[in-house]
Amino acid sequence: MLSAVLKTRLSEMKAALSDKGVTMTPRREQLLEVLLASDRHPSVSEIHEGVKRYFPGTSLATIYNTIELLKDTGQVLEIEFSGASNRYDGRIPRSHPHLVCEVCEKVEDLDIAELKDPFEDISNSTGYRILRHRVDFYGVCPDCQGEPLTSASSEKTSGEGGDAYLMLVAVAESAKTGTKYSQTINRKEDMHGH
Repeated sequence: MLSAVLKTRLSEMKAALSDKGVTMTPRREQLLEVLLASDRHPSVSEIHEGVKRYFPGTSLATIYNTIELLKDTGQVLEIEFSGASNRYDGRIPRSHPHLVCEVCEKVEDLDIAELKDPFEDISNSTGYRILRHRVDFYGVCPDCQGEPLTSASSEKTSGEGGDAYLMLVAVAESAKTGTKYSQTINRKEDMHGH
């Protein structure tokens, strides 16, 4: 059952799709509810499984097509990961910080005061208009602490759990040429001060 806040968000998503001329079918409505009910930022396959519980004949193409419509209307944030499935956030469809568990791959919103945009000077120095940015913190969630790291996560993590990884992604567009610009910075931080 969705909370009052999520029901309001559901209404906003339906209105945005309707304004684009999209018919709200029971399958699409179920997809929106699955997307909003999950606080883990589900992948397409997780959304598909949730919708199939109520509509077993739902195709994966239906899920992808609806996600694309939601992206086109600004109603979902796609969180891209190289080497892993993209995740989707319908609750907060704008750039915001995330916590990512290296063991179970859970993605959670990080509720902190607005971070100062580390790329605010890019616009001045390059002439680009910043379109979005991304800040993710990688670690091990409380549920997985004590669990062995997977081989993929152990390549990214070293030490005794004292290292934090910060990934910053900025996407910008040149005001003059419309050229896209993307910058990713991966930085390892020693949390023990070594």
